[in-house]
Amino acid sequence: MKRGCTQCGDCLDVCPLFRLYRREEYSPKGKRLLMEPLDGWGAGETPLPWEKIRALSRLCAGCGRCGRQCARKLSTAELLADLRSKHPDWSRFIWNIWIRRAGPLWPLAGRIASLVPAIGPQGLRSSLETARALLPQRAVLPWLRIRPGRAVAPEAPVAIFSGCTARYARPEWTAKAEKLLRRWGYELADGGGFGCCGGTLHHAGLFEWEAEARRKNIETWRALGRPAVAVFCASCKHGLDAYAAEGDMDAEEAALWKSRVRGLADFLAAPVAEITPEAPARPGYHEPCHWEGRDPDKPFLRALLPGLTQGRELCCGMGGILKMSAPDVSSALGRRCLEGFPDCGAVVTGCGGCALQLASVAPPGLTVRHWLDVVETQ
Repeated sequence: MKRGCTQCGDCLDVCPLFRLYRREEYSPKGKRLLMEPLDGWGAGETPLPWEKIRALSRLCAGCGRCGRQCARKLSTAELLADLRSKHPDWSRFIWNIWIRRAGPLWPLAGRIASLVPAIGPQGLRSSLETARALLPQRAVLPWLRIRPGRAVAPEAPVAIFSGCTARYARPEWTAKAEKLLRRWGYELADGGGFGCCGGTLHHAGLFEWEAEARRKNIETWRALGRPAVAVFCASCKHGLDAYAAEGDMDAEEAALWKSRVRGLADFLAAPVAEITPEAPARPGYHEPCHWEGRDPDKPFLRALLPGLTQGRELCCGMGGILKMSAPDVSSALGRRCLEGFPDCGAVVTGCGGCALQLASVAPPGLTVRHWLDVVETQ
């Protein structure tokens, strides 16, 4: 990984932590000034010990905006992942268990959290809010009924990559994605063998388990005959996109992987929609950071919902392990994000993590859903 931040400050314009707190030590360039020496850069310097800056290392949403903004493409999220790998602590251990082992228990965690009074330290309240968001949602009437405007000619079967949130807490998203793809005429391959994309494990510095998740998913894809893969979570898509550069596939197979792993909306060509009376006059749309400016959901929805309004803020604050290590900071970012929808009574997004995070901090009168919740087939 490249090192050597020039301290130019371009990252200040895009960092959600800095934007929220206006403290430079929370910014990417502030973290790099303190932490690059700990990761082998700057021989001869005497950096602060890890123990002194451990708390600061937890304050990163993992959005990746700094790396895209930086002229040298220095990602502070990647630097922090390296350091977490070298300096493990309790939060990494708990996050590993939560992601890799406890998924079937997520709804139970939500039920338990719903019985706990909303008192105590802010960090505890934030964690309880997130756990409650794992409970099954009340079904909503669709805003849109859609159908294909023209026939598609599928080149390959399509497997759905559900991701952890849909697998364990929102199975209705997978069912809706299957229904949409069948309506568009696709042959479905069984994507049930896919597991966690590994992206959140990477952010936590759990590189060994990330590699295991990657190997399992690639082997599943090969066993299915290398089908197209439809992904309806931006964070999962971001994690899957990284596979091509990790060396588990040769160049030809990596190119095929990159071309076949696509956002669900990309498969739903030429949609024709009927807007229902349940559609709000001014729906909001939160664009997930991990689409990296290549969001297929936003143009898809804007073409169908002319009043769709994008939020003014940057990041939902879910932040992977940030939710575990600094839940109050994570929730503060989420609340700030929703302040960017002042005239909206409902917000949709295209990421499982964003949907859970924003739903957990939404004020009364504002609902947050994945866009799959509000779309139905004709």
